[in-house]
Amino acid sequence: MDADKRLFEYLNVRDEVLPNVDLVIGFGHFDLRIPKLCGALHQSGRGKKILFTGGYGAGTADLPDAEAVVFGRALAQTYPEIPTAHVIIESASTNTGENIRLSAEALRRADPAFCFESGIGSVIAVASPYRQRRVWRTMGRQYPAIRVYNSPPSTSFEEEASIFGAKGQDLIPLLWGELDRIIHYPAKGYMAAEPVPPDILSAYTQRKKR
Repeated sequence: MDADKRLFEYLNVRDEVLPNVDLVIGFGHFDLRIPKLCGALHQSGRGKKILFTGGYGAGTADLPDAEAVVFGRALAQTYPEIPTAHVIIESASTNTGENIRLSAEALRRADPAFCFESGIGSVIAVASPYRQRRVWRTMGRQYPAIRVYNSPPSTSFEEEASIFGAKGQDLIPLLWGELDRIIHYPAKGYMAAEPVPPDILSAYTQRKKR
């Protein structure tokens, strides 16, 4: 298998069985499949509330407003029946670590009895597929007691490459940048350590030698 595609499949971690959880978190990006999936999960009873997190960052692309704000609008258009009281917006974060830290603050402000420290024991994380593994392990570093289930939008390597290409972005460097973070961020305390399969690590080493 092509190394880029193999890496994408490693990064695109997914839990096939999703239980009912306390909160569904949509991590900001230009991909509007994320809020739609969060809405579907909420409507199926998977999550009591939805939190959207994301300001302006590398993944914002051509969105007209902060990622979480756009997600909130997209959700309201697709699922107008979801009460606004069930949706929390955090629109100041610019990276994955901030997504989680500022989301924790937003939750505490909204309801101190329903936050990462108290009342929330499990979440479903919905992120851009190539970023899903890092989101999962960053959450694991900051809040190890919370059970995180992964549910990125269903896709393929080819479909993602096309979606990013339509935005004028090249998916391939982003994939290897994610792997670089997964390898080096644990030592900096940014995320929980994550074993990397030997074949992917070998391809990474060869790529660094070029």
